[in-house]
Amino acid sequence: MEVLSIGEKIKRTRIYKGLTLKDVCGSEISVSKLSCIENGKIAPEDWVLKYLSSKLDINLEYLEKSVEDQIKTNLEKLLRNTDEEDYEEKLEYNLEMAERYEYYELSFYIMHLIFEYLLKVNNVKRIQEMLGKYYDLCNNSSDKSKRLIYYMDVARFFYQNEEYFQSANYFNNVTKSIKDSEEKNYIMLSESIFGEALCNLMLKNYQKAYEIAINLNEIFHYIENNLKKAKMYHILALLSLRMDNGKFEFYEKKSNDMYNDINNEYKAEAIFNYATNMFQMNANSKAIEYIKNAIDIFPKEDEEKFVNFMLLIIEELVNNEAIDIARELIEDVLNISIKLNNLKFIEKSYYLKSKILKKQNDLLSSEMYMNLSLDALAKFGSKKQIYERYMEMGNMYYDISSIKESLKYFTLAINIQKKL
Repeated sequence: MEVLSIGEKIKRTRIYKGLTLKDVCGSEISVSKLSCIENGKIAPEDWVLKYLSSKLDINLEYLEKSVEDQIKTNLEKLLRNTDEEDYEEKLEYNLEMAERYEYYELSFYIMHLIFEYLLKVNNVKRIQEMLGKYYDLCNNSSDKSKRLIYYMDVARFFYQNEEYFQSANYFNNVTKSIKDSEEKNYIMLSESIFGEALCNLMLKNYQKAYEIAINLNEIFHYIENNLKKAKMYHILALLSLRMDNGKFEFYEKKSNDMYNDINNEYKAEAIFNYATNMFQMNANSKAIEYIKNAIDIFPKEDEEKFVNFMLLIIEELVNNEAIDIARELIEDVLNISIKLNNLKFIEKSYYLKSKILKKQNDLLSSEMYMNLSLDALAKFGSKKQIYERYMEMGNMYYDISSIKESLKYFTLAINIQKKL
């Protein structure tokens, strides 16, 4: 992974072998010339490299490999395993080397990889620290298309950070730039249109979102990735549902047909997404029908994925007063969570069961499960999560007229709030 210039390789090997400049030079090269080569002041000729390779017993191919080629080789290795623990650290080392030797195009590419990784792990603080540097590298690049990549990355960051208005502006800049250019990058264009439509959906600007998303119909034939096409048809279906324009079933079928070619996990998640919007539109019976369909379709082989999906569904049912169905589902989910020994799943299951019991006016059992949930949350929860749970516990005890317990949890919440 270490990157060395030709001169550094020569100097390091010479010193390791205990040789002086004069020892290596002999009568073939002047001492001053070798010194300049080692310090990077001049580039050695081919015959000099062959001589030094032989004299120092260094592999000639290794000796000739430039800093740029070493960095590219490092990146190829890193991209084969992006889950390495020190993945970001290694990328930043290679970025430092690329900048030192003024490989601006390569520096930009590495920064893009770092940014993608930081988005993946949702390291907001680090992204904010890197934004200025990323912008400078974008400006240093002679390739104008790099600006579009930068805009797309920043748009994704704002979207992930729930700054939808800002995100939409960046996506829109990409769309305009591509439409104005002679050579059209239709893959990026589809992503920028989709992103801007999604931002407006989150902002509940349904009419504007639909007017943006409908442009996807003109470029579907350029998109070969079925998952991307499925997601794009899905947003058109979702917006058609919201607009009640009679095209929901058409786009829903288009999306489902694409998901069928991939796997049922994505399809089930899309159906659940329709259901959450149907609940918001007070079409509860239809929403429950879609939720049941989503549960039937979701693959059951990976129990962790299945439980995670089911917990989302149960929470949605509880929030929309579909208590009977939620009660039927929670027991199995809790049992699987315990079997998996997944503390986060167990905590969430206890919490949702407490909410269900409270809505059924079984306050004593609700209190018991809420306390079990809190015990589990205390082992992994953040200060913010613990604070919110203490507040909820305080309100719960207040509702059942247990003022002493209510004050206890409100006091605990206040103490944590001071540390936030």
